[in-house]
Amino acid sequence: DWAQPNIHGEMNSADAIVETEIATPLGPIFKRMRFSASEPRVEFDLVLNWKDWGRGSLRLGHVLLNPEAFDPATLGFASHGGGNQLERFALGDRNFEHGKPVSFLVSASTGLGLTEGLIELGDAERQVRVSIDQETAPLVGLMEYERSGDSFFARLSLSALELDDTRKPQPISGPRRFRFAFSV
Repeated sequence: DWAQPNIHGEMNSADAIVETEIATPLGPIFKRMRFSASEPRVEFDLVLNWKDWGRGSLRLGHVLLNPEAFDPATLGFASHGGGNQLERFALGDRNFEHGKPVSFLVSASTGLGLTEGLIELGDAERQVRVSIDQETAPLVGLMEYERSGDSFFARLSLSALELDDTRKPQPISGPRRFRFAFSV
C-alpha cells in the first residue's frame, strides 16, 4: 500500500532514516529503514500491530539477485545450519523453491534455520549478506532458484510465519517486531 514516508537523519550520524506507518486491514505496520552513510548497509525495523495474525504465511525481506551481476557458474549461498562454521551450498543447475506449499495444510516444503542469524548469497566475487536480529525475532530463510539457459532467478525470503499441520489452535495475537539488515 502507498504510504507517506518521513525522511530524516539522526544527531551525530550521516545515516538517512525513512519511517512510515502503513494501514492494513489487519492493523498498522510501522516500517523504519536506516541507510548507512559509512558502509553499504540497509537496516529494516518492522512492527506489525496486528490484533489477530490468522493462519498462513508471512514473508519479509525479499532479496532478488540480478542475473547480470552474478556468475551462475559459482552462484550459491552460505548459512549456519546448527554448527559453528558457515555451510556453503552451490546452486548449480538444480531448480527448487523452499516456500512452495506442500498442501493446503503445509505452506512451505523446507527452510533454512539460519541458527546464527546470517545468510550470504552470491558468487565467487560478490556477496549480499543478510543479518537477522534473532533476539528481536528469529526468521527462517526460504530460497527459490531456477536456472534458465545462461540466466537464473534467485530469491531469498525471510519467513516470520508458516503454517503446517502441527500448528496448535491457539492464535498469535498482539504486535510483533522484526529486525534485519542487508549489506555487501
